[in-house]
Amino acid sequence: MNISSLLQFESMHYHGAQTQSMIINRFVANSLRVFIEDFYQRIAPSFMLIISCRRPSPMNFYRNIMQLLYESVDTMILQLVHHNHSQPQRLDGLRLHNLLLVDSLQALLDIEIHTYTTQHDASKYYFIFLQQRDALIPADMLGVFEYCWRHQLINCNVMTQSSRGEVIMHTYFPYEALHCSTVVQRQINRFLGSAWQHGDYFPAKLHNLHQCPLQVLQRAVSPFLGLEERLLQLLARRMNFSIRLVHHNQSVQLWTEQQVLQLLQQRHAHLAIGYLRKRMRHAGNLSAVFPHYSSRLECCLLLSAYNLNSFDILRFPFQPLTWLWQLLYVNWLGFTLLIRAMYSALFYHLLRQQVHQRLPRTLAELGEGSYTAVMNRITALDVREVSSLQALFGNMHTIVIGSELERDVIQQLDARVQQLQQEHPRIFAVLSRQTLLHVAEETHKPGAYYVLPQHVLDQQLAIYLQKDSHLLHQFDELIMAIQAVGLINYWAGQLGSERYFRSTFMLSDRRLRQPDLWAIYVIAGICYALATLVFLAELGLARWRRSN
Repeated sequence: MNISSLLQFESMHYHGAQTQSMIINRFVANSLRVFIEDFYQRIAPSFMLIISCRRPSPMNFYRNIMQLLYESVDTMILQLVHHNHSQPQRLDGLRLHNLLLVDSLQALLDIEIHTYTTQHDASKYYFIFLQQRDALIPADMLGVFEYCWRHQLINCNVMTQSSRGEVIMHTYFPYEALHCSTVVQRQINRFLGSAWQHGDYFPAKLHNLHQCPLQVLQRAVSPFLGLEERLLQLLARRMNFSIRLVHHNQSVQLWTEQQVLQLLQQRHAHLAIGYLRKRMRHAGNLSAVFPHYSSRLECCLLLSAYNLNSFDILRFPFQPLTWLWQLLYVNWLGFTLLIRAMYSALFYHLLRQQVHQRLPRTLAELGEGSYTAVMNRITALDVREVSSLQALFGNMHTIVIGSELERDVIQQLDARVQQLQQEHPRIFAVLSRQTLLHVAEETHKPGAYYVLPQHVLDQQLAIYLQKDSHLLHQFDELIMAIQAVGLINYWAGQLGSERYFRSTFMLSDRRLRQPDLWAIYVIAGICYALATLVFLAELGLARWRRSN
């Protein structure tokens, strides 16, 4: 407990104090004590107690209540804040569990509790004791609930004490069968003297949305559209809400990630989905649901650009030292027969299996080999946020395309390989593995790409909501439950087949081109030249003998 604040609070004097029987005061204090012991002390190590009054008599009443609480509760760890509306002062800090003692709606608005909600996305609870005249309680209570709903404070209860001494608890339900996104207050509990009538102080309000519509911003980004659309449909069935898509202008075919998040921040929708990566820089303006999938960024190279040429195939089976020994021991017929048999077998294997040059295995080897990276601008932003990757990619040439679609990265890689005149162009693409699998299967190119064993980073895909959205924690629970049964991994496996991607015998890109035959042409030319020289030598030798 904040002792200094407590002493200052106890030493204050109030004039025109409210007079009320001590029996009622003890009854009210006992109701608060039971609530504190049953709820706050069980779920939190401490809580905030905030007092804000615009009239002296309720302040004196709350002082008496606090004195009775101190006498009845043995251990109560709290931070006591007395808000003076004439001299307001902001006290920063985490306020997750709050007990507010106010005498009017305006006294609650003076505290500005909504300004403390942006610091953390955890569940926040507000138990408000409204000490007001009976005639003014309904209007003030409705104003309190409208304020809570306007700022998406879903766990918001109001306790009142009538002139007859009854202590009643109310809350609001924004989603019901007869209304959607509307504040309707309802009595949920009553204090019976030693305990509350119901032990559930904050009833669930989001388990059933009664088919109320939620505005959704959806980016149709392949291949994640199928996975995330299934996830959204499952969430809609579990929470019983209807999906109402926010359509973009006809001039815009596909929203960018920044446009979607900006529209969500402007409250044009309840949630946004569509290959949205969870990033810390959005935490101040938006709330991200627990990541539903981890997408791995990887580097890939086009294998056809690294095929062994005809000369490489001829000399590939043996190391240079072996070729030297063959020349030295060429007269050893038995040895050469064995060598020729091995060479023929390896030569056939090379032609059958399409062996490539040795390819890099780490990001460091890509940097040392002066490779060029191709990526989209969203991936480039992710890379810049990691210091080690920023240093690595900063030392190599990088091509950043304007599109946010990763399939365009693959198309850019293929186009660059065809444009470059080098025999083995040093260029690779950075994109998610799921997109690579999907594109390879869609374009019928199994075994066409080589993936580095070392991946770049893991991207956490998440659904974004408005800041401090009331849907956040319900979505978190459902997504964690869906992940626990392996349903998301099952859906992700349908985005692309690993077996198809790694298949090499199905690759149809094996047409013989003119460069593939140069080695045969050279060997045939050398043999014909040698035969011609031998023929000319024999012809000259025969004429020389005939002349002698």
